Amino acid sequence: MSYRASVRFIVITTLLVWATAVELPAAAGSLVTVDHERRYTRAEVDRYADRLFNQQSTPSARYDVDVFRMELYSTDLEGEDTVVTTQLFVPRLGSVGATRRGPLYVFAAGTTGLTDACRTSREYEAGVNWGLYRHHMLAHAGQGSIGVLPDYMHFGDPDRLQPYFIAEAGGRILLDSIRAVLAYLDSPASEVRIRPAGTFLAGFSQGGHAAFAAADIRDDYAPEVELSGIIGYGPTTSIEDVFREFSVVAPAIIYTYAEHYGRDRFDPAEMLADRWLDSLERDVTRQCILGYQSYYPWGPHTLFRPEFTSALVNRRLESEYPEIYAVLAEQQTGLTGHGVPAFILQGTNDVVIDEGDQTRFVTALRERGSNVRYRLFQNSPHDTRQIGFFEVVNWMREQAQRN
Repeated sequence: MSYRASVRFIVITTLLVWATAVELPAAAGSLVTVDHERRYTRAEVDRYADRLFNQQSTPSARYDVDVFRMELYSTDLEGEDTVVTTQLFVPRLGSVGATRRGPLYVFAAGTTGLTDACRTSREYEAGVNWGLYRHHMLAHAGQGSIGVLPDYMHFGDPDRLQPYFIAEAGGRILLDSIRAVLAYLDSPASEVRIRPAGTFLAGFSQGGHAAFAAADIRDDYAPEVELSGIIGYGPTTSIEDVFREFSVVAPAIIYTYAEHYGRDRFDPAEMLADRWLDSLERDVTRQCILGYQSYYPWGPHTLFRPEFTSALVNRRLESEYPEIYAVLAEQQTGLTGHGVPAFILQGTNDVVIDEGDQTRFVTALRERGSNVRYRLFQNSPHDTRQIGFFEVVNWMREQAQRN
């Protein structure tokens, strides 16, 4: 029986059972559908990787890669079922021989936008470049990792917005994707002959915030999920730092937090200059990340009100804007004492997260019990996924051997 037919038989049977007890919520992390999308040959994987690596130190694929499109259940911030789309990348090991093992590499993308038109999976479909995330996943799967690339919560629903930089939402979709992938790999319907050797959360920029959020909530939300490590490529775990250093995405965060917390706690009028205030909702929902980067200022001084800018730049938010500071601090990720080992890759020319702020995060992470490898790349920009590729592959293997 084919992948698609086998999995759809199981899914349809399961849905019929659910239909007889519709009052019961779906289990978070349970599968809805799995479809085999296509197979990439090693040569095709290399061509995709060439574009991401700009043909410099491009890894040569060891395996063909099968790509699956999965839909699974997660739990939204209101406690309701929500469907998450995840892409699964599986190294093709051939039709004979023993089952092999490789790292489970669960990757959260950088910022793409708030609306369904900006969903991570649409990047490949539309042929745009928000981060070449499929290219990144193919490169890792070509080396033998099982790759998992989820869309963020509510992507896929044209009537809802992503809960942008809300830690609980990002953490849940990553943990539920792990649950679903592990269940699929162990199911009778799966013909995949590779099993995880360690489970790793990874994230670029916003994705780093989500990856550390998953570690923070794991004990309460998904205690059965074992984590071998976290990989952060320029992770933006502090929202205050993002406001100060990468202000082009601050309006989208402000709008999201105002809706989530209420304007009595998080009022955009206290922060944004009048020029950006009246059209806030329209502006953050009519464009994706490339639009933000060309529309909003790249520094805080012309985006925010002068008094807020002064407090932000001089690190006085806690005393001058205590309620806003409290909301931003609540969404800080990584510092709960989860104890998961981490590998953080940071460029010294990063315009999104300053090297000094990243170093302070690493120090705090270590103080709370995580073993952290911290790699600074001189003159590297924000995206360290390429320059650190082989170090990450080797680190995952080392961590898996320790577990």
